[in-house]
Amino acid sequence: MNKLTGLILCSGSFPSTTNIHYLSGFTAPDAFLYLKTATGGLLCVSPMEKGRACSQSTPGTQVFTPQDLGLSGKKAWDFSEQIPALMKQAGVRRLRVPADFPVGLFKTLEKKGIRISVEKKPVCPERKVKTAAEISKLRKSQRAAVAAMKAGIELIGSSRIGKNGVLYKGREKLTSERVRQLIHKTLIDYDCSGVETIVAGGDQGTDPHERGSGPLFAGQSIILDIFPRSEKTGYWGDITRTVCRGPAFPELKKLYNAVKAAQLSALKMVKPGICADEIHRNCCEIFEQRGFQTEEKEGRHVGFIHGTGHGVGLDIHESPRVGKSGEILEVGNVITIEPGLYYPGLGGVRIEDTVVVTEDGFRFLASCPKKFELL
Repeated sequence: MNKLTGLILCSGSFPSTTNIHYLSGFTAPDAFLYLKTATGGLLCVSPMEKGRACSQSTPGTQVFTPQDLGLSGKKAWDFSEQIPALMKQAGVRRLRVPADFPVGLFKTLEKKGIRISVEKKPVCPERKVKTAAEISKLRKSQRAAVAAMKAGIELIGSSRIGKNGVLYKGREKLTSERVRQLIHKTLIDYDCSGVETIVAGGDQGTDPHERGSGPLFAGQSIILDIFPRSEKTGYWGDITRTVCRGPAFPELKKLYNAVKAAQLSALKMVKPGICADEIHRNCCEIFEQRGFQTEEKEGRHVGFIHGTGHGVGLDIHESPRVGKSGEILEVGNVITIEPGLYYPGLGGVRIEDTVVVTEDGFRFLASCPKKFELL
C-alpha cells in the first residue's frame, strides 16, 4: 500500500466488522472506524470505548476519539467528518474502501473532494491461513460444538417412542425447540453462543438451513447442525450430525450411508496443494454412482444442493470455499467437509466436521462419533 493511501473500514457490515477485529483485535457493538495504512492502523471510537480499545487492540494500533481529532458537536458523530480527520492524522491523501462500504458515505466523501476508490482485492487475504493461536481458539469453539452435539443426541436417544411415532421425554412431546434449548444451554457452559442452530426432522431437514420446529418422530432423519461462536474470542466452531430414533427405513439408511461415504472420501482428499473443486466433484460423483441425482423436481432443487464445505474463522463462512471456487488448499486452512443429500418425502442427511489442513493431510479440531440409528 502506498504511504499516501489509506484503506478505511467501517464496522457494522460484512466482512469489514471481522476484518477490523482481525487487524486491530478490537470489536464493539456500535459502529466505529479503522484506517489501515502502510505503517499501521488507526481506530476512531467513542470516548466510552477508548479505554477498552487501548487495552484490547493489537500493539501499534493508534486509538483516537472524535474529540482527539478536533471534532465536536454534531461533527463528532459524523463518519464523513471523522474520516477526513483520521486521514489528516495519518498523513494520507487518498482513500480506498472495501465493497461493503456504505454507498451514501462514499458519495458524501466524494463530494468533499476526497480521492476515493473501491479496493477490488480482499482486505485480509491472510485470514485464510490460520496461526497456531487462531487454531487453538477454533479448537475450543469446536469442542463446545461437540459437547452440545453429544447432549442433543443423548436427549433424542433417550426419548420414548409413542403413538404414531411421536417422540416423548417424560409426558411431553420431544420437539426441535427443546433439543435446541439444551444445545444452547450446553454452549453457554463453554462461554459460547448458538446462532440459528438447526434441529430439523423429516421433511424439514430437506431444506438445508431450516431451523426446525415442532415434534420429532421416530424413523425419520433428524439433522443437528451446531455452529457456536466464542463470546471471548469471536471464533466459530461448526459440526453436523444426522440421527434417527429407532430403526430407519432401508432407503433412508441408503441415503445416510451415501453421505457418510462421500464425507469419508472427501476427508481423505484434504491436503495442501489440492484444488477444492476436486473434493466437491468427488462427492458429486459418489452420489451419482449410488443413484442419488441432483436435479430440479416439482419446482424444487433436490439432491446435493450446496457446496462441500467452507472456511471457518472469525466468520462462520469464509475462504477457502470447498466447491466450485477454484481455490487451492494450504497448510493452516480451517475448513468444513459437509456433503449432504435432500429429498422431500424421504428426508435430509448431512454430516460435517471442521478440520485444519496439515503438511500431510488434515486433523480434526475435535472428534465426535457418527451414529445414525439410535436404538
